[in-house]
Parts: sequence; structure tokens; C-alpha cells
Amino acid sequence: MDQLSLSIEELIFSFYSEGYFEQGMSLKEAYYPALEDERLGFLFEIACRSLLAKDVLEFRNKQYRYKADYRHFIQAMNDASHTIKASTFGQADEEVSTSFHSTQGGVYAHQTLYDQQVHRIRRLEDEQQVDEQVTAFLNIQMSGEHTPVITLHADEFEIILEQASKAKDEQLPFLSKAVNQELMRAFVVDVWERKGKMDSLMKVSYDKDNMPDVQSMIFVIPGKRHSWLVSGIKENKFHIETAHRDGLRSIF
Repeated sequence: MDQLSLSIEELIFSFYSEGYFEQGMSLKEAYYPALEDERLGFLFEIACRSLLAKDVLEFRNKQYRYKADYRHFIQAMNDASHTIKASTFGQADEEVSTSFHSTQGGVYAHQTLYDQQVHRIRRLEDEQQVDEQVTAFLNIQMSGEHTPVITLHADEFEIILEQASKAKDEQLPFLSKAVNQELMRAFVVDVWERKGKMDSLMKVSYDKDNMPDVQSMIFVIPGKRHSWLVSGIKENKFHIETAHRDGLRSIF
């Protein structure tokens, strides 16, 4: 079995049933913060019956637990050494994301659907598929070579995004320092078309207590002729360049 789809209620139940109580409690607080224990028990009963219908559970040691063939999906959500999260915007401007969890048992793609109400978990063949699926998911057009466009301070980059989001058309003197003015203009037009919205790639690692730590992050902006990578976010220096394979792989 290489794929498992779960509703958010089924996923919360799955964490509890497999002993990942902190994960389950975290999701419960995020999606059902006001849910009382009695109603939570009722939700678990429904989720349990739904998972039984999918034939992924068995009754063991006086409780319902995942069958061995399916347990690895839930383990991957909790036992990753690091995660690559790709986020973009759907047709209704809602955020859509896919996370890639690297574990000792392999790499798993975790996609959220329907405003995060459904979670689809797939086991991938190898890490090469992560590269391919990120490129397809974010619709990245790769350039043949690394072409820097400009490096901006955080406040300068925020001005560009603000103007794009508010449809302002003002001259920005600091853009004149770009080496390639043609690419600079193309970048600004593409940011304008997206109204300042950017896709993103983020690498997260976990410590011994399974606490997440953001290691690196790249913004991705699809355009008419190029896709753009924006790196250096953690240093407040925004390096803008055309998308290329090595730049994308740097986050892996």
C-alpha cells in the first residue's frame, strides 16, 4: 500500500491510537479548540468506524490499532528527520501545501486538500521524486543557468510586495542597481500579476524532542517567461534570481 487518505478527524484519531498523543492534541486544538471530551469521544467513534471501513485497523490489546501494512504512514508523520514543505495558492486563493517527510523508512509526501480537511499521504520511491514533485507542484520553469537579478534589503522587498498587493505603480529608485534591467522589469511585472503573493519552499528539521526548527526557506514566484527564486530570507537579504536546478536543490 503506497497511499492513504484521511479526513482530519481520522488523522487526529490515528495519532491517538498509535500513541502520538502530543501530535493528536496539537491537531485537536488547531481544528476543534472548543470541543469537549464527550464530543471528542463521539468524534473518535465515527473516525474509528470510518477507518475500519477502509480496512486499515484491527482490534489488538483491547483497542483499535493500525494494521502493520498501514502503520508506517502515521509513523512518517511523527518520526521524520526533516521535512520539506511546498506551499502555493489554489484557484480560490486558498493556500495549498505538500510536505515531504524524510524518515528511516523512506520519503513520504503529505498533501492537504479541501482547505486542509483531507490529508493524503504517499510513500515515494526515492528523494529524486521530491525534486520532480516540487517542480511540478509549484509549476517552476527552470532556466539553463544561474542568473542573479538583484539583492534587496528586507524593507525594499516589502515595498515591492506592498505595491503589487495594492496595485500601485510608482517608480522605485533602488531597482536601478539591478545588473540586468530587462530581467528586473520582468520580475516586477510577475510579482504585480500575482498581487504580491509568493509560493514557498521551507526545510524544517527536528530535535530530540521532535520540536521543529526552520533551517532554510525560499520564495518561488512563477512568471510568464521565467520562474523566480528569492533566497536569503533568514538573513534579511533577498537574493532574486531566475529559477535553476541548483538553486532549488540547495534547500534539500
